[in-house]
Amino acid sequence: MCRPFLLLLILLSCIACIQAAPLAETSEKCTPSCTLDSLVFTPKIQALGAGVSNQSETTVAPTLLAHASFALETRHEKWSLHTALDLIAGRNTFYARSAQAGYNRRFGQGKSASRWRGRWNWKPLPSATVTLGKDTLHDGWGRRSLFHGRQAAPVAFAQIKLNSGGRVRYRHRIEALQGAFQMNCVPEAHGNPQTWLPQTGRLRTGVERWVVSHRLEVDFGKRLTGALWGAVVWNANQRNFEPHYLIPLTSLRPTEYAQGSSDNALVGVEGRLRLGSNPQHLRALYGQFVLDELIVSELLGGTEWWGNKFGLLGGLEWGTFWGGWRIEFSAARPWTYSHYTSSAAYVHGLTPLAHPLGANFAELALEGNWASQVWSVHLRATGSVRGDQEDGHSPTGSMPHVGDIERTEETYAWLNGSKRQRVAIALDLARSMTIGKKTPVHVFVQGLYGYEMPTFMASAPAQEWWVGFGIRTTGPFLGSDW
Repeated sequence: MCRPFLLLLILLSCIACIQAAPLAETSEKCTPSCTLDSLVFTPKIQALGAGVSNQSETTVAPTLLAHASFALETRHEKWSLHTALDLIAGRNTFYARSAQAGYNRRFGQGKSASRWRGRWNWKPLPSATVTLGKDTLHDGWGRRSLFHGRQAAPVAFAQIKLNSGGRVRYRHRIEALQGAFQMNCVPEAHGNPQTWLPQTGRLRTGVERWVVSHRLEVDFGKRLTGALWGAVVWNANQRNFEPHYLIPLTSLRPTEYAQGSSDNALVGVEGRLRLGSNPQHLRALYGQFVLDELIVSELLGGTEWWGNKFGLLGGLEWGTFWGGWRIEFSAARPWTYSHYTSSAAYVHGLTPLAHPLGANFAELALEGNWASQVWSVHLRATGSVRGDQEDGHSPTGSMPHVGDIERTEETYAWLNGSKRQRVAIALDLARSMTIGKKTPVHVFVQGLYGYEMPTFMASAPAQEWWVGFGIRTTGPFLGSDW
């Protein structure tokens, strides 16, 4: 679905170019805005280098590292088109989990992956923007998101944004989420059927579910901003098109309830408080709350009822003249984002669409960066705990793609099950330089360290490290930390 869609967008832009060119030649009154403003091809190298890593407790081996993007972008007065091919290759858990969650295909014995991205933006009015494409998405001000996280693979979507330049902004979006391959359909497959992915080829099947979401953002003065968010997921095999959810400015949860449907509805609220007056150095407190299902009496009674499904996120971002830092905490109750059956779960393939850990987790992350005209340093440290099942028969609610029909209890404590603990630390040191006279690059040295107590649901080396060097043209890529 991805490649034909992107080729169609490119074809449409080329047709627009052909139609615009004669106007520039034949009309004396035509301004430069009648033609394309630019057509730019941009190769971006986020990491290209080599290093050494531990392949086992006793073996250290050299490895190659690559993460690059090849983008084509064109602009017009009222529309723009951006397409990109992303490639990633690396033999460690940090790169492998990034590829599994965020890419479409794997090749090279599963050590490399690729994905196509693209979006077409059109501004029919100064206050309205229509976007079509297949791309990564993110909702919120935090590094993580409980609504929609950027770590998930590109999603086919259509959206409209309304922004008059005042205090109120609105976004309405529909997305086509793909399904997951079944391990029992592949004779040579082996492993855990609940987390199994193809070693090579496509990582997801065709469209299995649709999701419609909207976001209303309001400025309450110069420092405080609040947002309301809502989403509904439904099975594409049962109802391929649901016109009620496509109406902008409608309330999705009451609409879902009025239809008497069994769709998966979520609601959320978000806020940000600016702490400084300098617009060049953002300093802010921010937070998110997502609600999947809740009965107040069960919550206040402390019964740990499985249906109390919600998540919390809070953070502090502090910008300075030399860089900045951020600390962020997030957590979600068991079974959050799941549904009665997996066909209406809030997932893309097997990848959670919100937080990469899914549910039944708690995570604390700290990151910072320092930069001068020549040198830069990036540091990231993340610690997380997730309650995974001890075997294949007693789910703990940590994986949203497992339907809650499979639960074996009526009460589930936070972090129940076998605790998967992970610590990931990344340090990157880079120096800016110029190749020739016009090509700025960064030469970097990078170290990654991971500790994980593996469980039945997730496995990685108990202690893993990678140290290497390379060259890049963008900011650092530190891999996954979940």
